[in-house]
Amino acid sequence: MPIHVSKDAFEDLVRDAIMSLPGKFLMKMENVSIIVAGSATPAQMAENGLQPTDVLYGLYDGVPLTERGSYVPPLPDIITIFQNPIEHMSHTQEELENQVVVTVKHEVAHYFGFSDSELDEMGLG
Repeated sequence: MPIHVSKDAFEDLVRDAIMSLPGKFLMKMENVSIIVAGSATPAQMAENGLQPTDVLYGLYDGVPLTERGSYVPPLPDIITIFQNPIEHMSHTQEELENQVVVTVKHEVAHYFGFSDSELDEMGLG
């Protein structure tokens, strides 16, 4: 049976996952907002070439650092962590916490310019 936690408790898990990142990465994270949402919208799914039946745990929307040069976008990049699909795949608190950490690392890696294939090679796919 899937595990469910309050939105506040889930946001705490996301915050803990962010704070567990190495300091050298945290110091370089600028102009990025990390938010929690229930599930991806149909538009988010379509924009990323996904079908309604696909599962999306997190989403990075922005200009990766490797593509910016000296340009800094005026609006913040956004990393969204989706609570419902992460809860749905988690059957224990430990699984939930682990999936949050993996998802946060995956989306932060996109912020730093890593591709999905590179993330697969690093075990974050």
